[in-house]
Amino acid sequence: MNTEPMSSTFRSLIILVTLSVPIILFSSCKKEEVKNTEQEKQKASSAIDPKDTIIIKQLSETDSLNEPDKKLFVALNPEESGIQSEIKQNLEHPYSFFYNSGLEASGVAVGDVDNDGLPDLFLASSPGGNRLYRQVSPLKFKDITQGSGLEKDNAWGRGASIIDIDNDGDLDIYVANYGQENSLYINTGKEGDTVKFVERAKESGLNTIDASLMPSFCDYDKDGDLDLYLITNEYRLPPNLTPPDPKKMIGKGPEGKPALIPPYDKVFKLLVKQTPKGPMIKWDKIGRPDYLYRNNGDGTFEDVTQNAGIIPGDGRGLSATWWDYNDDGLPDLYVGNDWGDRDYLYHNNGDGTFRDAIEEAVPYTTMFSMGADAGDLNNDGRVDFILADMSGTTHYKRKISMGSMEASTTEFMLKARPPQNMRNVVFYNTGTRRLLESAYLVGMANSDWTWSVKIDDLNNDGRSDVFFTNGMEQNIREIEDGTEKTKNEAQNLRKENNLVFKNLGNYKFSESGKDWGLDHFGFSLAAVNCDFDRDGDIDVFVMHRDEPPILYKNTSKDSGTLIKLNGTKSNRNGIGTKVTIETDSGTFVKQINVARGYLSSDEAIAHFGITNETEINRLAVHWPSGINQEFKGLEGGKIYEITESVNNSLASVNDNKDKTLFKINTSLSGVRHKELNYDDFEHQPLLPNKLSQLGPGIAVGDIDNDGDEDFILGGAKGSLTQILKNKGDGNFSKPETIEGSMNFEDMGLLLADTEGDGDLDLIAVSGGVESSGALLQDRLYINDGNGNFLLAPNSYLPVDTDSGGPIATADIDRDGDLDIFIGGRVIGKKYPTAPRSRLLINVDGKFQEAAKEMAPSLSSLGLVTGATFTDINDDGWQDLIIAREWGPITYLQNEKGKFNDLTKESGLEKISGWWNGVNTADLDLDGDIDIVASNFGINTKYHASDDHPVLLYYGKFGTDQMRLVEAEYENGQLFPVRGKSCSTRAIPHLAERFNTFHSFALAELNQVYTPKEMEDSLKFSITELNSGVLINDGNGKFSFQELPKVAQVAPCFGIVIEDMNGDGFPDLFLAQNFYHPQVETGRMSGGMSLMLTGNGDGTFEALWPHQSGIIISSDAKSASKTDLNGDS
Repeated sequence: MNTEPMSSTFRSLIILVTLSVPIILFSSCKKEEVKNTEQEKQKASSAIDPKDTIIIKQLSETDSLNEPDKKLFVALNPEESGIQSEIKQNLEHPYSFFYNSGLEASGVAVGDVDNDGLPDLFLASSPGGNRLYRQVSPLKFKDITQGSGLEKDNAWGRGASIIDIDNDGDLDIYVANYGQENSLYINTGKEGDTVKFVERAKESGLNTIDASLMPSFCDYDKDGDLDLYLITNEYRLPPNLTPPDPKKMIGKGPEGKPALIPPYDKVFKLLVKQTPKGPMIKWDKIGRPDYLYRNNGDGTFEDVTQNAGIIPGDGRGLSATWWDYNDDGLPDLYVGNDWGDRDYLYHNNGDGTFRDAIEEAVPYTTMFSMGADAGDLNNDGRVDFILADMSGTTHYKRKISMGSMEASTTEFMLKARPPQNMRNVVFYNTGTRRLLESAYLVGMANSDWTWSVKIDDLNNDGRSDVFFTNGMEQNIREIEDGTEKTKNEAQNLRKENNLVFKNLGNYKFSESGKDWGLDHFGFSLAAVNCDFDRDGDIDVFVMHRDEPPILYKNTSKDSGTLIKLNGTKSNRNGIGTKVTIETDSGTFVKQINVARGYLSSDEAIAHFGITNETEINRLAVHWPSGINQEFKGLEGGKIYEITESVNNSLASVNDNKDKTLFKINTSLSGVRHKELNYDDFEHQPLLPNKLSQLGPGIAVGDIDNDGDEDFILGGAKGSLTQILKNKGDGNFSKPETIEGSMNFEDMGLLLADTEGDGDLDLIAVSGGVESSGALLQDRLYINDGNGNFLLAPNSYLPVDTDSGGPIATADIDRDGDLDIFIGGRVIGKKYPTAPRSRLLINVDGKFQEAAKEMAPSLSSLGLVTGATFTDINDDGWQDLIIAREWGPITYLQNEKGKFNDLTKESGLEKISGWWNGVNTADLDLDGDIDIVASNFGINTKYHASDDHPVLLYYGKFGTDQMRLVEAEYENGQLFPVRGKSCSTRAIPHLAERFNTFHSFALAELNQVYTPKEMEDSLKFSITELNSGVLINDGNGKFSFQELPKVAQVAPCFGIVIEDMNGDGFPDLFLAQNFYHPQVETGRMSGGMSLMLTGNGDGTFEALWPHQSGIIISSDAKSASKTDLNGDS
């Protein structure tokens, strides 16, 4: 793949992309000695010999179970592991009200506290007291809590971390306690069979009293010691104060204003609204602010929360994950908050401060943010990120817990910034400031009521797998009789299976929990992944409610590679270090973090699934201090213990950033497309997507005959069409507007010399669903030769009041002038019905309708979204290729001025899609024309195949109005897509038969709607959702090929085909993202628009944003190419 700057021949290529926000233009423009030693015990001394930069140790012998019927993981019972601890209910405990929240969980931390080479386990107290389990032999543990100094039975411990907080060479323990002082246990060394600790939280300044949940340590200021971000959640009122009595909770505050009094002031916030009758007081439940503590390096910590830029919010945090999201070498922080509270992505400014960058970095977040983890999911050397929610894995689970989509919920989901969706998110790191989101694409959008998520290579195949722990006290969001009811029975557990997704490569994952033996059915919470027995594979330890924890032994026959770090300038365990391994099969990266998942603290050791059969070509270590080390020619399947050197042995991690193919031209940054607010769903409440915001269109050409290309930007209803004239130097003059265009919704725009006078005229297609009648009349604007447009008389275009969409032009009758095709887009308020499409013949500069005679099939074509003329059969006559929703790409062959529909004969009929655009070129350089078609992609809730298509029905369904019903398959059964709330509001009689969410969630489509209702409805289907290319075999038959997975991460629209990198092969640009599906679906905006480089054989490779320079996070629609400054 060529990532060098383009040659001078191509440097002026511009891609114009229209958005619902500003227009964007993109201009193309000393080797370390390796020391081998015998395996030895790790020294407890804090002294490190700098000469021993790398020590190689042998792994323990693996006792893999190779029998065919054995699982990859084997659960060890408490008698085998020695771990007897269990989170049991204690209804007499003063904090027993936690039992219906999941917040009663006991946190777990792993680390080698006695420095004997085997990691040990610490379980935070919850209601039962802290427990420290020393690993006395591989996978055999002994409780050494008694006499260790860790006994603090009166605290309700939650999350904990095992870290070397004082950099003295042994591991200490920090515990977050609810409502009491947090605990810091300093390791004083081993005595006999136990390890001694002394409590020093107060002396260190870390004895915080709050609704503490979990500590997350990292050296954010890169000064060599560990700092602390402390997550809090919420205070809960005991039963005797629930529900609160307003008379007792509200008193007088400053200036005599109403104010909450303790303990209510830490649980609620007041909302005071002035009314004619006086102040109206309401209160909302809130969470607690988090804390950031900077390590002073002398054993004390300073609260720098406010000075460092941490927002004093009131979120209910469940995870805080250190993660370098933009690959600038600085640790950033993602904070996940539950219950719709906004998440934060704290960008590290490098000066000890942070700024919240979440809106610029991610398209949307989860609504109920749970556990999170960071890891490289696609082996591209960049660290990705998964944040869990609690969306069900089955139709039934999702519908039973959806809740009613009340106006307040809908408004929140629409206005939250970034938007929040009730599903997991999977963010792929692009090496830029923006992340791709791909949870649906990779199959991990729904994982049930998830707590912890862990990213590790569990089967040592070199690819990171993903493990989810699941369960809950009860289905607290189960809806009955139209209202959401919270059940308070603490003993009513909602058990679920844990899930593990095996990474198959190429953005594919397969749920393998049962096959691997990790599908425990219960209520699982915290989990740690660790190679406990040091045999080179990852073992798993999981905490549960009301049953003992489980230690899973990994029985893999292959041994991976472990990297253990000894920091000198950096913190002792190298937390925050980025370790990269390169082999012949790819690049693998790990960032050393300990707070991973939910209430889980892992060991600060990197595991790679690189076995002894693989040679490590290069091992690079990028320390927090800025020291970078490199080692070459190593063998996989070993333990490498690396000590931080004094000097760099390779360039900085940021020294080799790729040069980009394009750079942004900012001359159009102030040009905006503006839409009026319009509620499409008021007229069609079950509409899948809004139809009022499908634009804007764009047209490019030299309108003022000065030798450079200008462009026209279509206006929405309420805005004027804008003219942007090129000054000739790559900049544009102040926008001009076309008078009289404000009441029209511009869709397709076309610049063409309709009169044959040597200048470009403008045809604007009117469309949308807000207008009707004369406001849907298309318009022809005549150019006066100087780039000024005047509306042509009515006689120049036929009278038409249909809502149009795309426009295309060609001399279809070969009489020397340009004719026009206009696609019928939609009949307003009657989706999915469509108006007729039109074919207009140019007769002396005036256009006449000719479809009936020349192309009769246009009258019933459907919902047209894109069109282009091209000569498919190379006969000199321009054929017509059309994209449309709920149908195939259509091929109309021009046979000497008559168009015949060859869609079936060409093999296109069987590929029905949600097509958004189409373009053509010879993609495989074989002399014939191929097709590129943009589709909705596979990163949405919709799934389609030939056997199980997405279905849409349009009928009355027992009402007096036409209604829409979406349906899709799950395990061969056909279910309605929409939930009970939306369906019963649109079709009220359904509420009589389905009075609970449970009954509706169980019902198949034919149980919700009668056979007669289905039979009387129009039926539409989709079998393909991938964007792709249709390769011509030379005889007019086409075969479909999906574009690379990254192209499927969002709906695609505008398409540009051009050789953009100067290698002689056609490349692609795709405009991506869709902001306006119905609110329950959520934005489909995981993409950034995309360039794909062609291989010359009809196949393409995605050029990632850090290589292309294309970063478009907005709602991109049309795209065009142009020579901006005439230097080609």
